[in-house]
Amino acid sequence: MDLISISILLIVTFSSFIQSITGFGFAAVSAPLLLFFMNPNYVVGLTVFGALISNLWVIYKTKDKSDPKLVWPMFTSSLFGVLPGVYLLKIVDASILKLCIGILILLMSLFMAANFVIKIKKLKLATIGVGFVSGFLGGSTSLNGPPVALFFMNQQQDKETLRANIVHYFLLANIATLFIMYLMKTIDIGTIKQSLYVIPGVLLGTWIGEKVFIKISPVIFRRISLGIIFLCGAISVISGIIKSLA
Repeated sequence: MDLISISILLIVTFSSFIQSITGFGFAAVSAPLLLFFMNPNYVVGLTVFGALISNLWVIYKTKDKSDPKLVWPMFTSSLFGVLPGVYLLKIVDASILKLCIGILILLMSLFMAANFVIKIKKLKLATIGVGFVSGFLGGSTSLNGPPVALFFMNQQQDKETLRANIVHYFLLANIATLFIMYLMKTIDIGTIKQSLYVIPGVLLGTWIGEKVFIKISPVIFRRISLGIIFLCGAISVISGIIKSLA
């Protein structure tokens, strides 16, 4: 195995470790690093595939913890948000979108870090709205994760329930993404086959993350989750600035 393959495997292992703990963040951690070693077209497929494998493991461990009444409406509404997001990307400069959305995510993560809580009276309506926003941001900026994570954190769920809900949502989202990518011919069976060699790294990182998750306190779990959300926002802002200056 050459140095590039080892580097990719280490990146995937660490990303799986983070995702196993928080339930999300695989793409946020891995994509910027993988771009140093891989073609961008392969990075997208690998991150979705790797996150899917990691989620399957965690779901097996948390199958009785999630709330389908929250997850399914959120996922369904997210599908309706994708096309408007893609359309917005066609009429608005991508750098402006990434900059604005990134700043908003940074502000929201700071509010959450300060223990700011929004009281939600109509939970079902809010769930549908968050799902739509997640799909919308996924279609326009690929940042579908932060709205979902922030919503469940705002509900002040215990760490087991929070992670289970996030993981179940993103498992459905990952399957839908792979299916859409296959239909649009942005990913093929060959790309998936090339991603198979990272599975040991995904499983190792997820296994270690599961062990750590059991040990960490809810406070540490919250800090790690907010750190990943902040990272997503920061990457979006930096990406937006770089693209606007290019």
